[in-house]
Amino acid sequence: MKKLFALLLAVMMIGSVAIASAEEAFKVDFDVPATGKTFTIYAWNDEFLGMLKNYYIPATGGTVEEDGTVTFANGDKLEFVINPNDDGVYQAKLDQALANGEAIDMFLMEADYALKYVDSEYTRPIESVGITAEEMAGQYEYTIQVATDSNGVVKGSSWQATPGLFMYRASLAEKYLGVTSPEEMQEKVKDWDSWLQTAREVNEKSEGATKLIPSNGDVWQVVRTVRQSPWVDDELNLVIDDQVKWYFDFAKTLRQENLTANANPWTTAWNACMGDDSVMGLFFSTWGIQWTMVGNSKGTQPGEGTYGDWRAVKGPQPYYWGGTWLAVCSTCDNDPLAADIIRFFTINEDSMKHYCLGSKDYVNNDAAVKSIIDDGFSFDFLGGQDHYSLFREVLPLIDVSTMSAYDQNINTAMDQQVNAYATGEKDLDTALADFANAVVDLYPEITIE
Repeated sequence: MKKLFALLLAVMMIGSVAIASAEEAFKVDFDVPATGKTFTIYAWNDEFLGMLKNYYIPATGGTVEEDGTVTFANGDKLEFVINPNDDGVYQAKLDQALANGEAIDMFLMEADYALKYVDSEYTRPIESVGITAEEMAGQYEYTIQVATDSNGVVKGSSWQATPGLFMYRASLAEKYLGVTSPEEMQEKVKDWDSWLQTAREVNEKSEGATKLIPSNGDVWQVVRTVRQSPWVDDELNLVIDDQVKWYFDFAKTLRQENLTANANPWTTAWNACMGDDSVMGLFFSTWGIQWTMVGNSKGTQPGEGTYGDWRAVKGPQPYYWGGTWLAVCSTCDNDPLAADIIRFFTINEDSMKHYCLGSKDYVNNDAAVKSIIDDGFSFDFLGGQDHYSLFREVLPLIDVSTMSAYDQNINTAMDQQVNAYATGEKDLDTALADFANAVVDLYPEITIE
Protein backbone atom coordinates (compact mmCIF):
# COMPACT_ATOMS: atom_id res chain seq x y z
CA MET A 1 0.00 0.00 0.00
CA LYS A 2 1.57 3.08 1.40
CA LYS A 3 4.54 4.90 -0.03
CA LEU A 4 6.62 2.44 -2.01
CA PHE A 5 6.35 4.27 -5.34
CA ALA A 6 5.98 7.66 -3.70
CA LEU A 7 8.99 7.06 -1.49
CA LEU A 8 11.21 6.66 -4.54
CA LEU A 9 9.93 9.95 -5.90
CA ALA A 10 10.33 11.73 -2.59
CA VAL A 11 13.87 10.59 -1.86
CA MET A 12 15.41 13.16 -4.19
CA MET A 13 13.38 15.91 -2.56
CA ILE A 14 13.90 15.22 1.12
CA GLY A 15 17.02 13.10 1.12
CA SER A 16 19.13 16.12 2.05
CA VAL A 17 17.07 16.55 5.21
CA ALA A 18 17.64 12.96 6.29
CA ILE A 19 21.34 13.10 5.49
CA ALA A 20 21.69 16.32 7.43
CA SER A 21 20.02 14.73 10.41
CA ALA A 22 22.57 11.93 10.34
CA GLU A 23 25.41 14.46 10.47
CA GLU A 24 24.15 16.21 13.56
CA ALA A 25 25.87 15.41 16.84
CA PHE A 26 22.85 13.66 18.31
CA LYS A 27 23.95 10.69 20.39
CA VAL A 28 22.31 8.19 22.74
CA ASP A 29 23.82 5.51 24.92
CA PHE A 30 24.12 2.06 23.35
CA ASP A 31 24.47 -0.78 25.83
CA VAL A 32 23.52 -3.84 23.80
CA PRO A 33 25.85 -6.83 24.12
CA ALA A 34 27.20 -8.47 20.96
CA THR A 35 25.71 -11.80 19.90
CA GLY A 36 27.70 -12.49 16.77
CA LYS A 37 24.38 -13.04 14.97
CA THR A 38 22.53 -11.16 12.27
CA PHE A 39 19.49 -9.12 13.33
CA THR A 40 16.75 -9.66 10.74
CA ILE A 41 13.89 -7.26 9.99
CA TYR A 42 11.08 -7.82 7.45
CA ALA A 43 9.43 -4.83 5.74
CA TRP A 44 7.67 -3.87 2.49
CA ASN A 45 9.93 -0.96 1.51
CA ASP A 46 13.16 0.72 2.57
CA GLU A 47 11.64 3.54 4.63
CA PHE A 48 12.52 2.03 8.00
CA LEU A 49 15.92 0.94 6.67
CA GLY A 50 16.57 4.60 5.85
CA MET A 51 15.47 5.58 9.35
CA LEU A 52 17.94 3.13 10.84
CA LYS A 53 20.77 4.32 8.60
CA ASN A 54 20.11 8.05 8.99
CA TYR A 55 19.09 8.24 12.64
CA TYR A 56 19.61 5.15 14.79
CA ILE A 57 23.01 4.02 13.50
CA PRO A 58 24.69 7.48 13.70
CA ALA A 59 23.17 8.15 17.13
CA THR A 60 24.33 4.83 18.59
CA GLY A 61 27.77 4.63 16.98
CA GLY A 62 27.18 1.99 14.32
CA THR A 63 28.38 2.14 10.72
CA VAL A 64 26.90 2.06 7.23
CA GLU A 65 29.29 0.86 4.54
CA GLU A 66 29.34 2.15 0.97
CA ASP A 67 27.66 -1.04 -0.19
CA GLY A 68 24.82 -0.42 2.29
CA THR A 69 25.92 -2.96 4.91
CA VAL A 70 24.68 -1.89 8.34
CA THR A 71 26.71 -2.80 11.41
CA PHE A 72 25.45 -2.02 14.89
CA ALA A 73 27.79 -0.50 17.45
CA ASN A 74 28.35 -3.91 19.04
CA GLY A 75 29.48 -5.45 15.74
CA ASP A 76 26.28 -7.36 14.94
CA LYS A 77 25.01 -7.05 11.37
CA LEU A 78 21.57 -6.07 10.06
CA GLU A 79 19.68 -8.10 7.49
CA PHE A 80 16.78 -6.08 6.10
CA VAL A 81 14.40 -8.15 3.96
CA ILE A 82 12.09 -6.21 1.61
CA ASN A 83 9.07 -7.69 -0.14
CA PRO A 84 6.69 -5.16 -1.77
CA ASN A 85 3.11 -4.73 -0.62
CA ASP A 86 1.80 -4.99 -4.19
CA ASP A 87 -0.73 -7.81 -4.67
CA GLY A 88 -0.23 -8.97 -1.09
CA VAL A 89 3.35 -10.12 -1.70
CA TYR A 90 4.70 -8.79 1.60
CA GLN A 91 2.18 -10.62 3.77
CA ALA A 92 2.46 -13.81 1.71
CA LYS A 93 6.26 -13.88 2.03
CA LEU A 94 6.12 -12.96 5.70
CA ASP A 95 3.47 -15.58 6.44
CA GLN A 96 5.56 -18.24 4.73
CA ALA A 97 8.69 -17.25 6.65
CA LEU A 98 6.80 -17.24 9.95
CA ALA A 99 5.22 -20.62 9.28
CA ASN A 100 8.64 -22.04 8.43
CA GLY A 101 10.10 -20.72 11.67
CA GLU A 102 12.70 -18.61 9.92
CA ALA A 103 14.94 -16.51 12.14
CA ILE A 104 13.13 -13.17 12.05
CA ASP A 105 13.74 -10.73 14.89
CA MET A 106 11.31 -7.93 14.01
CA PHE A 107 8.82 -7.15 11.29
CA LEU A 108 6.69 -4.17 10.34
CA MET A 109 2.87 -4.08 10.27
CA GLU A 110 0.40 -1.60 8.76
CA ALA A 111 -2.90 -0.55 10.27
CA ASP A 112 -5.00 -2.43 7.68
CA TYR A 113 -3.72 -5.80 8.80
CA ALA A 114 -1.94 -5.26 12.13
CA LEU A 115 -4.56 -7.22 14.07
CA LYS A 116 -3.91 -10.27 11.91
CA TYR A 117 -0.42 -10.52 13.43
CA VAL A 118 -1.16 -9.03 16.82
CA ASP A 119 -3.71 -11.80 17.41
CA SER A 120 -1.28 -14.55 16.45
CA GLU A 121 1.44 -16.64 17.99
CA TYR A 122 4.05 -14.96 15.77
CA THR A 123 4.26 -11.73 17.77
CA ARG A 124 5.57 -11.32 21.30
CA PRO A 125 4.28 -8.98 23.99
CA ILE A 126 6.26 -5.75 24.06
CA GLU A 127 6.81 -6.26 27.78
CA SER A 128 8.66 -9.52 27.00
CA VAL A 129 11.66 -7.47 25.84
CA GLY A 130 11.54 -5.32 28.95
CA ILE A 131 9.42 -2.38 27.76
CA THR A 132 6.78 -1.43 30.31
CA ALA A 133 3.35 0.16 29.96
CA GLU A 134 4.71 3.16 31.86
CA GLU A 135 7.33 3.71 29.17
CA MET A 136 4.63 3.74 26.49
CA ALA A 137 2.44 6.22 28.36
CA GLY A 138 3.63 9.10 26.15
CA GLN A 139 2.21 7.50 23.02
CA TYR A 140 -1.17 8.37 21.57
CA GLU A 141 -3.72 5.94 22.96
CA TYR A 142 -5.19 4.82 19.63
CA THR A 143 -1.78 3.60 18.44
CA ILE A 144 -1.56 1.34 21.48
CA GLN A 145 -5.10 0.05 20.89
CA VAL A 146 -4.20 -1.00 17.32
CA ALA A 147 -1.35 -3.16 18.62
CA THR A 148 -3.34 -4.74 21.47
CA ASP A 149 -4.52 -8.32 21.05
CA SER A 150 -7.89 -9.78 22.03
CA ASN A 151 -6.53 -10.57 25.49
CA GLY A 152 -5.45 -6.99 26.16
CA VAL A 153 -1.75 -7.64 25.55
CA VAL A 154 0.26 -4.96 23.69
CA LYS A 155 2.29 -6.59 20.90
CA GLY A 156 3.56 -3.71 18.79
CA SER A 157 4.75 -0.11 18.98
CA SER A 158 4.55 2.68 16.39
CA TRP A 159 6.87 5.62 15.81
CA GLN A 160 4.15 7.69 14.14
CA ALA A 161 0.61 8.88 14.61
CA THR A 162 -1.37 9.37 11.41
CA PRO A 163 -4.29 11.80 11.78
CA GLY A 164 -5.53 13.13 8.45
CA LEU A 165 -6.32 16.56 7.04
CA PHE A 166 -7.66 18.04 3.81
CA MET A 167 -4.84 19.59 1.80
CA TYR A 168 -5.55 22.25 -0.82
CA ARG A 169 -3.75 24.53 -3.27
CA ALA A 170 -3.94 28.13 -2.03
CA SER A 171 -3.56 29.74 -5.47
CA LEU A 172 -6.31 27.62 -7.03
CA ALA A 173 -8.62 28.19 -4.07
CA GLU A 174 -8.24 31.92 -4.49
CA LYS A 175 -8.68 31.73 -8.27
CA TYR A 176 -11.83 29.60 -8.33
CA LEU A 177 -13.38 30.07 -4.88
CA GLY A 178 -12.20 33.50 -3.80
CA VAL A 179 -10.69 31.86 -0.70
CA THR A 180 -7.67 33.60 0.82
CA SER A 181 -7.16 31.80 4.15
CA PRO A 182 -7.35 28.30 5.66
CA GLU A 183 -10.25 29.49 7.83
CA GLU A 184 -12.27 30.40 4.75
CA MET A 185 -11.38 27.12 3.07
CA GLN A 186 -12.44 25.09 6.11
CA GLU A 187 -15.87 26.70 5.87
CA LYS A 188 -16.10 25.47 2.27
CA VAL A 189 -15.34 21.86 3.25
CA LYS A 190 -16.64 21.74 6.85
CA ASP A 191 -19.03 18.82 6.16
CA TRP A 192 -19.76 16.55 3.22
CA ASP A 193 -22.63 18.66 1.89
CA SER A 194 -20.40 21.74 1.87
CA TRP A 195 -17.53 19.73 0.41
CA LEU A 196 -19.71 18.46 -2.45
CA GLN A 197 -20.98 21.96 -3.26
CA THR A 198 -17.40 23.18 -3.32
CA ALA A 199 -16.44 20.35 -5.69
CA ARG A 200 -19.21 21.49 -8.01
CA GLU A 201 -18.12 25.12 -7.75
CA VAL A 202 -14.51 24.32 -8.58
CA ASN A 203 -15.58 22.24 -11.56
CA GLU A 204 -17.88 24.97 -12.84
CA LYS A 205 -15.57 27.94 -12.29
CA SER A 206 -12.60 26.16 -13.89
CA GLU A 207 -14.73 24.83 -16.75
CA GLY A 208 -13.64 21.34 -15.83
CA ALA A 209 -9.92 22.08 -15.92
CA THR A 210 -9.50 21.63 -12.16
CA LYS A 211 -11.21 19.17 -9.84
CA LEU A 212 -11.43 19.33 -6.06
CA ILE A 213 -10.18 15.75 -5.63
CA PRO A 214 -8.37 13.13 -7.75
CA SER A 215 -10.92 10.32 -7.31
CA ASN A 216 -13.67 8.89 -5.13
CA GLY A 217 -11.01 6.55 -3.75
CA ASP A 218 -9.49 9.50 -1.92
CA VAL A 219 -12.81 10.10 -0.17
CA TRP A 220 -12.85 6.48 0.96
CA GLN A 221 -9.63 7.05 2.91
CA VAL A 222 -11.71 9.25 5.20
CA VAL A 223 -14.95 7.27 5.25
CA ARG A 224 -13.36 3.90 5.94
CA THR A 225 -12.05 5.06 9.33
CA VAL A 226 -15.33 6.61 10.48
CA ARG A 227 -17.62 3.65 9.78
CA GLN A 228 -20.17 2.89 12.46
CA SER A 229 -19.45 -0.86 12.59
CA PRO A 230 -16.54 -3.21 11.87
CA TRP A 231 -16.77 -5.21 8.66
CA VAL A 232 -17.28 -8.39 10.68
CA ASP A 233 -19.21 -8.65 13.95
CA ASP A 234 -18.56 -11.03 16.85
CA GLU A 235 -20.70 -13.74 15.22
CA LEU A 236 -18.65 -13.48 11.99
CA ASN A 237 -21.46 -11.78 10.07
CA LEU A 238 -20.57 -9.30 7.34
CA VAL A 239 -21.77 -5.81 8.31
CA ILE A 240 -22.44 -3.20 5.61
CA ASP A 241 -23.44 -0.14 7.62
CA ASP A 242 -25.17 3.06 6.52
CA GLN A 243 -21.85 4.91 6.16
CA VAL A 244 -20.71 2.39 3.55
CA LYS A 245 -23.98 2.66 1.62
CA TRP A 246 -23.70 6.45 1.79
CA TYR A 247 -20.23 6.20 0.26
CA PHE A 248 -21.51 4.08 -2.64
CA ASP A 249 -23.99 6.84 -3.53
CA PHE A 250 -21.51 9.66 -2.89
CA ALA A 251 -18.97 8.02 -5.18
CA LYS A 252 -21.61 7.70 -7.90
CA THR A 253 -22.50 11.38 -7.59
CA LEU A 254 -18.86 12.36 -7.99
CA ARG A 255 -18.50 10.15 -11.05
CA GLN A 256 -21.79 11.08 -12.70
CA GLU A 257 -21.19 14.82 -12.30
CA ASN A 258 -17.57 14.49 -13.42
CA LEU A 259 -16.28 16.06 -10.21
CA THR A 260 -13.02 14.11 -9.96
CA ALA A 261 -9.95 13.73 -12.16
CA ASN A 262 -10.55 9.95 -12.28
CA ALA A 263 -6.99 9.45 -11.03
CA ASN A 264 -7.09 6.51 -8.65
CA PRO A 265 -4.77 6.41 -5.61
CA TRP A 266 -1.16 5.36 -6.25
CA THR A 267 -1.45 5.51 -10.04
CA THR A 268 0.90 7.60 -12.18
CA ALA A 269 -1.92 10.08 -12.88
CA TRP A 270 -2.68 10.43 -9.16
CA ASN A 271 0.93 11.20 -8.32
CA ALA A 272 1.18 13.65 -11.22
CA CYS A 273 -1.81 15.73 -10.12
CA MET A 274 0.12 16.91 -7.06
CA GLY A 275 2.46 18.82 -9.33
CA ASP A 276 -0.02 20.41 -11.75
CA ASP A 277 -3.31 22.32 -11.69
CA SER A 278 -5.64 19.42 -12.50
CA VAL A 279 -6.53 18.93 -8.84
CA MET A 280 -7.05 21.43 -6.02
CA GLY A 281 -7.23 19.14 -3.01
CA LEU A 282 -6.17 15.88 -1.41
CA PHE A 283 -6.94 13.94 1.73
CA PHE A 284 -3.68 12.97 3.42
CA SER A 285 -2.37 11.98 6.79
CA THR A 286 0.95 12.84 8.37
CA TRP A 287 3.28 10.59 6.38
CA GLY A 288 1.68 11.47 3.05
CA ILE A 289 2.84 15.06 3.09
CA GLN A 290 6.58 14.50 3.32
CA TRP A 291 6.74 11.12 1.56
CA THR A 292 4.24 11.67 -1.25
CA MET A 293 3.21 15.27 -1.78
CA VAL A 294 6.66 16.82 -1.49
CA GLY A 295 8.16 14.35 -3.92
CA ASN A 296 5.41 14.91 -6.48
CA SER A 297 5.30 18.72 -6.22
CA LYS A 298 7.97 19.26 -8.89
CA GLY A 299 9.86 21.54 -6.54
CA THR A 300 12.21 21.62 -3.57
CA GLN A 301 11.51 25.14 -2.34
CA PRO A 302 8.67 27.69 -2.47
CA GLY A 303 8.08 28.96 -5.98
CA GLU A 304 9.11 25.73 -7.67
CA GLY A 305 6.25 23.62 -9.00
CA THR A 306 3.49 23.43 -6.39
CA TYR A 307 5.94 23.44 -3.47
CA GLY A 308 4.83 26.09 -0.97
CA ASP A 309 1.34 26.48 -2.48
CA TRP A 310 -0.34 23.80 -0.36
CA ARG A 311 -2.28 24.47 2.84
CA ALA A 312 -4.02 22.24 5.37
CA VAL A 313 -7.46 22.32 7.03
CA LYS A 314 -9.39 19.77 9.09
CA GLY A 315 -11.90 19.01 6.32
CA PRO A 316 -15.34 17.37 6.67
CA GLN A 317 -14.50 14.61 9.17
CA PRO A 318 -11.68 13.61 11.52
CA TYR A 319 -9.88 10.51 10.26
CA TYR A 320 -6.59 8.66 10.19
CA TRP A 321 -4.76 6.95 7.36
CA GLY A 322 -2.17 4.25 7.74
CA GLY A 323 0.57 3.94 10.29
CA THR A 324 3.38 1.46 10.85
CA TRP A 325 4.02 -0.71 13.90
CA LEU A 326 7.18 -2.54 14.95
CA ALA A 327 6.55 -6.10 16.12
CA VAL A 328 8.95 -8.40 17.93
CA CYS A 329 8.80 -11.79 16.26
CA SER A 330 8.35 -14.98 18.24
CA THR A 331 11.71 -16.18 16.84
CA CYS A 332 13.61 -13.10 18.04
CA ASP A 333 16.73 -14.09 19.99
CA ASN A 334 18.12 -10.61 20.59
CA ASP A 335 15.74 -8.93 23.00
CA PRO A 336 18.13 -6.11 24.04
CA LEU A 337 18.59 -4.89 20.44
CA ALA A 338 14.88 -5.17 19.63
CA ALA A 339 14.05 -3.17 22.76
CA ASP A 340 16.70 -0.55 22.01
CA ILE A 341 15.40 0.08 18.48
CA ILE A 342 11.81 0.28 19.73
CA ARG A 343 12.74 2.70 22.50
CA PHE A 344 14.74 4.93 20.13
CA PHE A 345 11.96 5.37 17.58
CA THR A 346 8.76 4.99 19.62
CA ILE A 347 9.44 5.87 23.27
CA ASN A 348 12.44 8.15 23.88
CA GLU A 349 11.25 11.75 23.66
CA ASP A 350 14.62 13.19 22.66
CA SER A 351 15.36 10.74 19.87
CA MET A 352 11.78 11.00 18.57
CA LYS A 353 12.03 14.78 18.49
CA HIS A 354 15.33 14.47 16.64
CA TYR A 355 13.73 12.19 14.06
CA CYS A 356 10.64 14.39 13.80
CA LEU A 357 12.63 17.54 13.06
CA GLY A 358 14.71 15.78 10.43
CA SER A 359 11.95 13.90 8.63
CA LYS A 360 8.84 16.08 9.16
CA ASP A 361 7.01 12.89 10.11
CA TYR A 362 4.53 13.20 13.01
CA VAL A 363 5.93 11.13 15.84
CA ASN A 364 3.97 9.09 18.35
CA ASN A 365 4.95 11.19 21.34
CA ASP A 366 2.81 14.16 22.25
CA ALA A 367 5.45 15.78 24.47
CA ALA A 368 7.96 15.74 21.59
CA VAL A 369 5.44 17.20 19.15
CA LYS A 370 4.26 19.88 21.58
CA SER A 371 7.86 20.91 22.21
CA ILE A 372 8.40 21.36 18.47
CA ILE A 373 5.20 23.39 18.12
CA ASP A 374 6.12 25.57 21.10
CA ASP A 375 9.48 26.27 19.47
CA GLY A 376 7.65 27.88 16.52
CA PHE A 377 7.24 25.02 14.06
CA SER A 378 6.37 25.83 10.43
CA PHE A 379 6.73 24.01 7.12
CA ASP A 380 7.63 25.92 3.96
CA PHE A 381 5.94 23.30 1.77
CA LEU A 382 2.67 24.49 3.34
CA GLY A 383 3.51 28.17 2.99
CA GLY A 384 4.91 28.34 6.50
CA GLN A 385 1.83 26.78 8.09
CA ASP A 386 1.99 24.89 11.39
CA HIS A 387 0.00 21.79 10.45
CA TYR A 388 1.21 19.88 13.51
CA SER A 389 -1.22 21.91 15.63
CA LEU A 390 -4.08 20.80 13.38
CA PHE A 391 -2.98 17.18 13.67
CA ARG A 392 -2.98 17.48 17.47
CA GLU A 393 -6.59 18.70 17.35
CA VAL A 394 -7.68 15.74 15.21
CA LEU A 395 -5.86 13.05 17.21
CA PRO A 396 -8.26 12.86 20.20
CA LEU A 397 -11.12 12.24 17.75
CA ILE A 398 -9.60 9.15 16.14
CA ASP A 399 -11.64 6.00 16.75
CA VAL A 400 -10.16 2.60 15.86
CA SER A 401 -12.97 0.54 17.38
CA THR A 402 -14.13 -0.69 13.95
CA MET A 403 -10.69 -1.93 12.89
CA SER A 404 -10.43 -5.65 12.18
CA ALA A 405 -7.97 -8.16 10.77
CA TYR A 406 -10.09 -8.39 7.62
CA ASP A 407 -9.88 -4.72 6.62
CA GLN A 408 -7.32 -4.66 3.82
CA ASN A 409 -8.82 -7.37 1.63
CA ILE A 410 -12.42 -6.38 2.28
CA ASN A 411 -11.65 -2.74 1.44
CA THR A 412 -10.14 -3.86 -1.87
CA ALA A 413 -13.17 -6.00 -2.69
CA MET A 414 -15.51 -3.13 -1.87
CA ASP A 415 -13.56 -0.66 -4.02
CA GLN A 416 -14.13 -2.83 -7.10
CA GLN A 417 -17.89 -2.86 -6.56
CA VAL A 418 -18.06 0.86 -5.76
CA ASN A 419 -16.46 1.63 -9.10
CA ALA A 420 -18.82 -0.74 -10.92
CA TYR A 421 -21.78 1.06 -9.33
CA ALA A 422 -20.38 4.56 -9.86
CA THR A 423 -19.83 3.96 -13.58
CA GLY A 424 -23.32 2.53 -14.04
CA GLU A 425 -22.10 -0.97 -14.78
CA LYS A 426 -24.20 -2.30 -11.85
CA ASP A 427 -27.13 -1.08 -9.81
CA LEU A 428 -26.70 -0.66 -6.04
CA ASP A 429 -28.32 -3.94 -5.01
CA THR A 430 -26.20 -5.93 -7.45
CA ALA A 431 -22.99 -4.16 -6.45
CA LEU A 432 -23.65 -4.75 -2.75
CA ALA A 433 -24.55 -8.40 -3.35
CA ASP A 434 -21.44 -8.98 -5.45
CA PHE A 435 -19.35 -7.31 -2.76
CA ALA A 436 -20.78 -9.57 -0.08
CA ASN A 437 -20.16 -12.67 -2.20
CA ALA A 438 -16.59 -11.57 -2.88
CA VAL A 439 -15.99 -11.26 0.86
CA VAL A 440 -17.26 -14.79 1.48
CA ASP A 441 -15.02 -16.07 -1.30
CA LEU A 442 -12.07 -14.47 0.51
CA TYR A 443 -13.18 -15.57 3.96
CA PRO A 444 -15.52 -18.60 3.93
CA GLU A 445 -15.98 -18.33 7.69
CA ILE A 446 -17.89 -15.04 7.23
CA THR A 447 -21.68 -15.21 6.90
CA ILE A 448 -23.99 -12.96 4.87
CA GLU A 449 -27.12 -12.15 6.84
